[in-house]
Amino acid sequence: MITNIHLSLNVQVADKEFEKVQCLSVIMEHMWPYLSKYLVKFLKQKIQPKLRSKSRYLSNFCFFDIDFGKKAPQVTHMRVQSDPEKKQIIMDLQIKYNAPVKLDVGLSERAALARVNNVKLEGTFRIIFAPLMGNKPLIGALTFYFPQRPALQLDWTGLTRLLDIPGLHSLTNRKIVEKIATFLVSPKHITKRITSKCDVTELHFKERKNAVRIHVLEARNLVAKDFYTKKSDPFVVVRGGGKTFKTRVISKTLNPEWKQTFEILFSELPGQEIEFQLWDRDVARDDPMGSCKIAVSQVLKKKCVDKWIRLQNVKSGELHIKVECLRLLSDPAKLNKVIKQNKLIQSPKSEELSSAVLYTVIQKAKGLPVIRPKKSKLNPLAKVQVTVGDTVKRSGGKINTTGEPEWKKRIQFLIKNPLNEELKLKVRNEQNKVLGRASVPLSRLMNANDMTIENWFPLKSKGKTSEILLKLQLRILAPRNISVKP
Repeated sequence: MITNIHLSLNVQVADKEFEKVQCLSVIMEHMWPYLSKYLVKFLKQKIQPKLRSKSRYLSNFCFFDIDFGKKAPQVTHMRVQSDPEKKQIIMDLQIKYNAPVKLDVGLSERAALARVNNVKLEGTFRIIFAPLMGNKPLIGALTFYFPQRPALQLDWTGLTRLLDIPGLHSLTNRKIVEKIATFLVSPKHITKRITSKCDVTELHFKERKNAVRIHVLEARNLVAKDFYTKKSDPFVVVRGGGKTFKTRVISKTLNPEWKQTFEILFSELPGQEIEFQLWDRDVARDDPMGSCKIAVSQVLKKKCVDKWIRLQNVKSGELHIKVECLRLLSDPAKLNKVIKQNKLIQSPKSEELSSAVLYTVIQKAKGLPVIRPKKSKLNPLAKVQVTVGDTVKRSGGKINTTGEPEWKKRIQFLIKNPLNEELKLKVRNEQNKVLGRASVPLSRLMNANDMTIENWFPLKSKGKTSEILLKLQLRILAPRNISVKP
């Protein structure tokens, strides 16, 4: 059975700064044999371990018999922008790719469950040259990503067998393509260091330093999706910063009021957007009712945006949103004031508002039961799981020459009340066995200098002196229109 899956989006960037180019397609054609080899390596060494760590049912998931063919992507247009203040150059490339490929997936290389036969992709690919340096090689690192989701179409064989794997039953054709299409879309990105003099973790867009509060207030003049009642049952899906939220459904109305609030942490990675998609709830399948978006850069510049936005791809309808930047304060004395103010401004229909942000840098561990690297194994050899409240985040780590794990991973958490919460951490090996665990009450940061602790923390494990190096920093969140004076 051949399955054709298509995710269509408005990916064309209508901008007079884009120029038509042909030479880059020629360069791409000559580079394609080498780039395709890198893509094979990337799939097996980067994507495959991440998929295996998602579920125990995928622990043997693998890509094999991969051939991206001889037809290279086309680069049709290019735009270059510079930012001397941030020491970076941004190059946007409009690319088109439509070619037969061979990509088998399964739980064993002896038997393929499914095969991708053709890939069609169209979108704008961004490369950031940063930081610019006064010494050779002049550029410290390259960062790659899609600012917006590209249009993607996959031709599959045997997809239904793949979806029979336990844990994948809830997926649909469209969901699979959407997850693939958003894999390298901002805020996700890949940074490759060019020189050892560059510490990529210090790039200005690596840390999510901007806390944004999004208020989905109301809509008006929406299209009627129910033929008999001339009404709709609308709800809103909010996407941004790698997060997705949904409002509640308002039944039988064309002028709904939600008054719900969501919070997202954003980095300064250029080109990020907050997307609002309206849907009509239906028993069989939800129907689209239009969409709109707002640039994160606009919110960061104006600090607060409160406006009605005309919905796109629909005959009528407007959405009223308010998006505001929150201040990050380093004074623990402000916490009680902020918590009280949050209770006053919080909508009855929204979850409890956050009062703080926890910035975590997981560096490395020592003294754990020996983890010996195995070149034949592509699974992560050391995984760390960090939990605060209901939020769980995971990351795979590299193993150094002494067999000890290193992560150098930055993780952020929105905190409801740091006086009542704690950070819980587990380190696991490739068989998912717990090697060590630790917990840190966030109240310790309230009494620390600059609300920051950087130290070795003991790990409970079979090793006598197992430790993990962490940097923990707490910042109080405060709306800009609220006084936080004592």
